[in-house]
Amino acid sequence: MDQVMLQRFTAILNCDTMVSPFIYLGMPVGGSHKHGTFWNGVIEKVHTRLSRWKGRCLTMAGRICLIKSVLSAILLFFMSLFKLPSGVAGKLIRIQRDFLWGWGAKGRKIAWVSWRLVCKPREFEGLGIIDPKLFNLAFLGKWI
Repeated sequence: MDQVMLQRFTAILNCDTMVSPFIYLGMPVGGSHKHGTFWNGVIEKVHTRLSRWKGRCLTMAGRICLIKSVLSAILLFFMSLFKLPSGVAGKLIRIQRDFLWGWGAKGRKIAWVSWRLVCKPREFEGLGIIDPKLFNLAFLGKWI
């Protein structure tokens, strides 16, 4: 559509034109969900919610609770619609791991147990933290 016709329609409908991709209800519309840049906003939200200063003020149980609530609240809508690229899943796991074990340390963190054990349910001697990859596959499976 040419620009003159587009401007006429916007004047008649009393609205603005937008370029793609744009943000609608906190979610990018028109972008490719397979690129890592599509997920940058989500990664930033998770990173800011799980910041180092919060980790220094919380106990281990508080950090686990915060990791669970941030993952379920922020990523729920995105993960129910789009397949999570493996690079983005790795970044999310790294943010969670650094927050759980590092809680403010600048250097190398000591992981007291493997991440697989941390992601197991509490009934199976884990901490019950949700793995983003499995969380995403479970949500995508509901469409079947």
